Amino acid sequence: MGKADIAVKNWLNDNERFADLFNGTVFDGQQIILPDELENLDRETDILITDKKNRRRGLQRHRDLAKRWRGQVDLAILACENQNHIHYAMPVRGMLNDSLTYTDQIREIWRQHEKELNTQRNVENPLPKWKFTHEEYLSRFQKDDKIFPVLNLVLYYGLKRWDGPENLYDMFQLNGNLKDLNFLHNFIPNYHINLLDAGSFSAPERFHSDLQQIFGVLKYREDKNAMQEYMLQNRQYFENVDVETYQAMREFMHSESVMKNMENKTGKETKINMCKALEDIYEDGQKLLVRNMLRNGMSAEDIKKYAGVTDQLIAEAQKQPE
Repeated sequence: MGKADIAVKNWLNDNERFADLFNGTVFDGQQIILPDELENLDRETDILITDKKNRRRGLQRHRDLAKRWRGQVDLAILACENQNHIHYAMPVRGMLNDSLTYTDQIREIWRQHEKELNTQRNVENPLPKWKFTHEEYLSRFQKDDKIFPVLNLVLYYGLKRWDGPENLYDMFQLNGNLKDLNFLHNFIPNYHINLLDAGSFSAPERFHSDLQQIFGVLKYREDKNAMQEYMLQNRQYFENVDVETYQAMREFMHSESVMKNMENKTGKETKINMCKALEDIYEDGQKLLVRNMLRNGMSAEDIKKYAGVTDQLIAEAQKQPE
């Protein structure tokens, strides 16, 4: 996991923000998930798959963030994948991760069944009554067993607007009008990703934590004056943010500058004035944008016209190592 992912993960791992992220994205701002209903989960699990020849191989699932939700649905698993680059196979990746999570639940349920059976064994009763049917034993899952739903959210905060597929059907190579044929919808299940493109999210007011201010300002990543105006309108928040928020903000803005402008130290906590740090953050974001344009073959003149940047900034971007 890169530094960018770590900074964003640490920031979103707070239960209030995590609940707000799902409420604002999935439930249109309704307060369905409450912070005190969330419990942390391991983000990485190795699962052994056995084939018909009894050979085993490991499958590893990695989630950026995952929590149990004990709320209105009794219990569900909420997962979040943080993306600072577009992933053009995200529906398949999400489907695989969800499938492995379900497989892990089934494996754990069966392990508990075997544990209960072993507990029944004692000196007087070394062979307790076998309680599984033949079909249940082959399935490693009893008829009345249940698993919990998985709700996966993709948080994308790259500079480009997301142009990748948002469901499995978008990835299929189909000719003519095959997309309209009933067999596709009736016999081939689709998989849809719950995508939040942070830079183009149009309704930050759905959030009730500081996600509202952070995702609100991201709309203006390419317009310094508008960004500054938004920060001034929300001055009470941006003049006094914590270090964790500042680090996440730098990643959302794709800023590479060293942290500076730390002020108002109170005990162990350090507060930062984002309004004063804006110049460094914005300039770094512009340099990254220019470097991407240069990599794509655009000339300095075209970049000046498109991005409205100075010759000096283009020269600095050209000198900066990849």
